[in-house]
Amino acid sequence: MRSKPNDVKGAACVFVTAANEKCPFGVRCRFASSHGKLTSARKVDFATNLLDDAMQKRLSKNEYPFKRSDAALAKAELELKCLSFAQKGKLDRKQGFLGPFEPGCVNTRERRKELDFKGKLYVAPLTTVGNLPFRRVCTDLGADITVSEMAMASNLLKGDRKEWALLRRHPSEKCYGIQVCGGYPDLMARCAELIDNEVSCDFIDVNMGCPIDGVCAKGAGSSLMRDTDRLKNVVRTMAAVSSTPVTIKLRMGYFDDPSKYVAHDIIPRAKAWGAFAATLHGRTREQRYSRLADWSYIHRCADVAAKSEFTLIGNGDVYTYEDYNAQVADNKVATCMIGRGAIIKPWLMTEIKEQRHWDISANERLDLFKDFCQYGLEHWGSDSMGVEKTRRYLLEWMSYTHRYVPIGLLEQNVVPKLHLRPMRYVGRSDLETKLASDRLEDWLELSEICGLGKPDASFKFVPKHASNSYTKESADAAASWVDVGEENG
Repeated sequence: MRSKPNDVKGAACVFVTAANEKCPFGVRCRFASSHGKLTSARKVDFATNLLDDAMQKRLSKNEYPFKRSDAALAKAELELKCLSFAQKGKLDRKQGFLGPFEPGCVNTRERRKELDFKGKLYVAPLTTVGNLPFRRVCTDLGADITVSEMAMASNLLKGDRKEWALLRRHPSEKCYGIQVCGGYPDLMARCAELIDNEVSCDFIDVNMGCPIDGVCAKGAGSSLMRDTDRLKNVVRTMAAVSSTPVTIKLRMGYFDDPSKYVAHDIIPRAKAWGAFAATLHGRTREQRYSRLADWSYIHRCADVAAKSEFTLIGNGDVYTYEDYNAQVADNKVATCMIGRGAIIKPWLMTEIKEQRHWDISANERLDLFKDFCQYGLEHWGSDSMGVEKTRRYLLEWMSYTHRYVPIGLLEQNVVPKLHLRPMRYVGRSDLETKLASDRLEDWLELSEICGLGKPDASFKFVPKHASNSYTKESADAAASWVDVGEENG
C-alpha cells in the first residue's frame, strides 16, 4: 500500500457494478476507494480467446499436434522451412509429429458459409491503434466487421502471450477476424489449424500487404507478392486445414511500377486456391502511404473478381460517406475496409449508415475517449499498469484524432486525408480547440478528464507509428524502431 500510487480522484472502478460486485484487482486497483459503492447497473463482459497455462506450455514445448497440416504439407510435397530444431527432430514425413496420418484428416471439416461482407462496414486491422477497446468504440458507432491487430504466426505457434493477447475478442464484436502474418506454407498452415481449433473467430485474414521492412525481410507481408507460387501455397494449405474461411489482404504490387502490379493476376485465381475473399489496398509496397490510393486499379480488379464471383473488398482513403458510396456504386466492390479514416473519425461508420455528415460536438468526441478509457480499464486492468497502458493507447489514438477539423468551422470543409495538414484553427469552445492540439501536454490533460488521473512525473510518450506524421521525413526517421514495434505486436 505504501508503494501504490494514490487512487484516481473522482472516478469509480469499472468492475464494481450491480452485476459484478468484486474488483479482480483488489487493493491494487487505482479506484479502490470506490469499492463497495455500486455506481452502475451495466454488466462487464470479459473478452474471450485467452491463452491458458496448459496451452501455452504445449505450444512452447512443440507438443501441440498439427495432423491436418502435416497431411496437407505432405500431400503437396512442400518443403519445410520454418520448423524449429526441436520440431525437425520429431518429424517423420510419413508419420507426422505425433503419430500416423488419420485417413481423410484434410478437408473433412464442414466449412462455414454464413460469412457475408456485402455492404458491411469493415474496420481495418490497425497495428497498435486497432486494439480491443478501440474496436468496441467502432462497434458502438456502427461497425459490422472488426479484425484483430496483425499477429505474427511464428509467435502464436510459440505460445507468446503478448502475441496471443492480440487475438482477444469482445462479445460485442459480432463478426470478428484474426489477421496473421507469415511467409511460408508450413508456418501458415499450422497457424491456421491452431486458430481454427482453439480461437473464436469468423474468418482468418492473411496479411500479404504489410510494407514494414522487418516483416518483408522474413518473407512475409508484401514480399509474398514477389513470389506468387509461395503465395499460392500459403493460401492452399491454410484453406485445406481450416474450416474457418481464409481471406487475403493485398497491395497492388511490390514495386511502384504499373507494369509490375500483380494483384489483377492473383485475385482471379485466389478463389480456386481456397480463399473466401480478398481485400485490395490501392497502393504498392514501395509507396507505403505516400500517395493517394489508386481506386481505378481496384475497380479494374473488381471487374476481374466479378467474373469468377469472388468477393473483393477495396481499401484506401475512405474518409466520408461520399467516398464510400463512390467506390461501391457499381456493386462489384463488396464493401470498403476503413483504416485511418476510422482512427481519425470513428463516427464515420455512423455517417455511412445514416448517409450524412455528422457535425459532432466536442463533448460528444470527449465521450468517445471516456468510453475508450472505460473499455481500456476493463481490458488492461484497473491497477497502475492497466491505467498507464490505457493512457498510452489513448495517446496513440489521439496522435491521429487531432487531425479532424469540425464541419463548418472553416470556410471550406476539410477532409482529414493522411497526407493533408489542415491550417490551425480556434474551435467553437476551449475543449474543441484542445482536441485539435498536437501537444502532449494537452493530450495528457484530456486523459485526466477521461478519468485516468495524473500521470507519473517521469511519464514520457512518443507516438509509435510514423504513419501518424504528415511528412515523409519524419516517417523515414522513425522507420527503424517502428519495424521492431510492429513485429513484436
